[in-house]
Amino acid sequence: MTKVCVDPGACGFVCLIEVSRTEKYKAAVRLQSQCKQIAKLAEKISEVDFMSVMRGAFGQNEIFLSAARCKLHPSCPIPTASVKAVEAELGMAVKKNITITLTSDCEEDFRLLAMPSKR
Repeated sequence: MTKVCVDPGACGFVCLIEVSRTEKYKAAVRLQSQCKQIAKLAEKISEVDFMSVMRGAFGQNEIFLSAARCKLHPSCPIPTASVKAVEAELGMAVKKNITITLTSDCEEDFRLLAMPSKR
């Protein structure tokens, strides 16, 4: 099982994502959050076919389309985190954290960009 905890920021609705492989390219997805839109999304994406997610254009897969129908905020990171969790559980991606850091320090930004990736 792959577990991901996402703190989406200003809304304050932390989300726990749990993903378990059910078949070679399919996974059961469980989303837990106090957010009403995430609760609706959880009903729509309880099982994900990884191949259908990866074959579509960016944003044109069952997770993102369901997120739009459930009226998630456009910057909500839960759909992206869900895709990443499914990839990781199915062995299609390395289990490595994702970070988004808001900053106003340009010098720090450029220093971070100059750092080599730790892959």
